[in-house]
Amino acid sequence: MDVLLRRERKLGKILLLTLLLGAIAQTSSPLPAQLVRPTPDQLALMDQRIRAEMADNNIPGVLIGVASRGELVHVQTYGMANVELRVPVSDSTVFEIGSISKQFVATAIMLLVEDGRLGLDDGIHEYLPNLPSEWLGVTVRQLLTHTSGIPDYEEIQTYEAYRFRFTPEQILRVAHSRPMDFEPGTGWYYSNTGYFLLSLIAERIEGRPFGQVLRSRIFEPLGMNQTRLADPEDIILHRASGYWVDRMGVELMNRDATQPSSTLGAGGILSSVHDMVKWDEALYADQLLSEESKAAMWTPTVLPNHDNTGYAFGWRVGQYGGYRSVSHGGMVAGFVANFMRLPDDEVAIIVFANRYRVSSGQIRDIVAETFLLRDQRVPN
Repeated sequence: MDVLLRRERKLGKILLLTLLLGAIAQTSSPLPAQLVRPTPDQLALMDQRIRAEMADNNIPGVLIGVASRGELVHVQTYGMANVELRVPVSDSTVFEIGSISKQFVATAIMLLVEDGRLGLDDGIHEYLPNLPSEWLGVTVRQLLTHTSGIPDYEEIQTYEAYRFRFTPEQILRVAHSRPMDFEPGTGWYYSNTGYFLLSLIAERIEGRPFGQVLRSRIFEPLGMNQTRLADPEDIILHRASGYWVDRMGVELMNRDATQPSSTLGAGGILSSVHDMVKWDEALYADQLLSEESKAAMWTPTVLPNHDNTGYAFGWRVGQYGGYRSVSHGGMVAGFVANFMRLPDDEVAIIVFANRYRVSSGQIRDIVAETFLLRDQRVPN
């Protein structure tokens, strides 16, 4: 009897070991050609460099993610999502993503184009007839590509523009307080006003608030359940607190919350690493947008003088270390973020941090140096 019992236990251990090895094999799926699986020493060095970057710049919390085709290859969290309550950053923490929001605005616009309800070369006065007459002739395409010449209301009013619940009329009055930067279509200048106007156009066509447009057309179909406009009055699970520093650049301070009515799609969205992985995966298929629409969205704008702006529809388009990249950074009061896709290599890098006016690109570069094949990389 004891012999049989020992034999059954031994067989049970063998079966358990076999199941564990099978699970490990499934989770250790092959990486894309340009990704490496870092050694423990390399990961430790990456952590050390990121923590040094945080210490040097008084950054309370950071999240980094490396993804490929819907899978999180690596996710790591650092520091605090909320300093006062001592809540650490987790992989469920949601961060405000600033101007990464613009790619969702561009997608909403392209969905309306595919619906036949909007044309890229339509004049914006067709949809917003009460705009200043000086903006007559500006097209939807020019708003998307920052070639409209309409001044940036954020530049005029700084981040004060985002602290209060302004009406659209108040925001547009700020932008109209300065003459046009150039004739529409003849130059390039980054303007948040363009994406604020695109949000209003989507609202007008859809007949509902912009947050509802995003939710029904993009977020819900993709299962992006942690992504939405970042209203400070709402209860949002796992929301990180945002911070900046005092005028001496020493003491960490709570930021003034950004009001969604003053940003809309120009920079008012928050998201999580898991939702951004879903977003990355959706962009490889035609689940949301056609190949034609995506090609338009990622074609950089060339000016009449043949200058390549390196900007398309809500995306910066170019090269990163020899890889074709489509990307965008984000900075809004209390937060910075970075989302870089290398679509030919099926790699995405995601960076979130809850400190205003620091470089998310520095942290992205540390991650890229750890996970991308170095011998394939060439100088930019």
